[in-house]
Amino acid sequence: MRALTLLLSVLATSPAIWQAAPPKPPALPTPAGPYGIGRAGYEWTDTSRPDRYASTPNAPRRLMVHVWYPTQRNQLATGAYLPGAQQLDADSAAQRSMRDDHGANWPLIVSGAIHSHAIENAPIARQPAKFPVIVLSHGLGGSGFGYTALNEYLVSRGYVVAAIEHTYTAGAVLFPDGNIVLQHQDQPPPGLSPEERFKRMAASVTETITEGAADVRFVYDRLVALDSDSRSPLAGHLDLHHVAAMGHSAGAEFAARACQLDARFQACVDLDGGMVPVAALPDYSDGATMKQPLLFLEAVNPKERMFGSPDQIAGYLKKKDQQLQTCCPPGSYAVELHSPGITHGSFSDDPLLGAGDSVSSQNARHNLDLIESVIGDFLDITLKGGKSTLLDSPAPQSPEIAIRNLGH
Repeated sequence: MRALTLLLSVLATSPAIWQAAPPKPPALPTPAGPYGIGRAGYEWTDTSRPDRYASTPNAPRRLMVHVWYPTQRNQLATGAYLPGAQQLDADSAAQRSMRDDHGANWPLIVSGAIHSHAIENAPIARQPAKFPVIVLSHGLGGSGFGYTALNEYLVSRGYVVAAIEHTYTAGAVLFPDGNIVLQHQDQPPPGLSPEERFKRMAASVTETITEGAADVRFVYDRLVALDSDSRSPLAGHLDLHHVAAMGHSAGAEFAARACQLDARFQACVDLDGGMVPVAALPDYSDGATMKQPLLFLEAVNPKERMFGSPDQIAGYLKKKDQQLQTCCPPGSYAVELHSPGITHGSFSDDPLLGAGDSVSSQNARHNLDLIESVIGDFLDITLKGGKSTLLDSPAPQSPEIAIRNLGH
């Protein structure tokens, strides 16, 4: 009896025993494809373009690009979610930007508790000899690392993903020399009328898309050079005859404009890039349209959640329909997703890492699986010459997905 009393006394005074285990940090899904994940970072300078916001006059534009690629799959690693996170965290301005982007998960990213499955500079898989390539553009204030789950899904299925950190569009970019470049914040002068503010915003958006598209095309050039460089571990393994430009949000417009201008891209993937209330696709005075198939994939939200007045939204929807009818060749698709809880952010890691309960977590994973299945199907058709199992299926479509064939 005394022994039992003593045991109960110990338990009552030992919080370490009674304390519930701390919650596990959020985790990304394990990529299910046959390949492991490799990653390598590159700093590339475009000497043909001045950096419009650089402190040094006429300084050329610098970009960080992280190339994700297939490796032999022995076992998946636990790698950094965002390389250089500790350096970014040590800079107060960069830390604020990262906390704005990642919220309460930022300390977990810095500590490594949230991780990727990537091995830095691992040897690339040798079979097949070459892998098709996707050039990825992130959204405003974001980062290519914010799409780690999607990147790893594609790489595990045999694609190379070249994820651009668009300088001044990304929240913060860390260069190898330790220099950190923050997102440019446009400050309109005081006293502008609503019409003047809108015109100024539209001009700024056009300028940003033009620059982002130039980044995408420049990265294609650098990938050509990388594939030809015998010193590169990726040399000879990039299938540069099968390249897609893909982007989310603002990055979708970068990708779309690059495809309008550059026929070297064999496919374009626009992820929720509609610019409400202006246009669904970039609309320039040159009237350029795409020569390659387009996947216009969007999360559908009620009209009351869309930006703009009812008249502006109606005008946008009309223009979107006109653009999609004339934008692109056969083999293009407009796909609307109506699944529960899907949002603009569902294309990124945010809902997975930010889910606060099991229902939110299940919805986030379901929506990501749906997004990946559509993207994977489209890329398998356009870059690998495969047959569609979803987009061209004669079976009745799920109520969560509406597919419209374009270019006919």
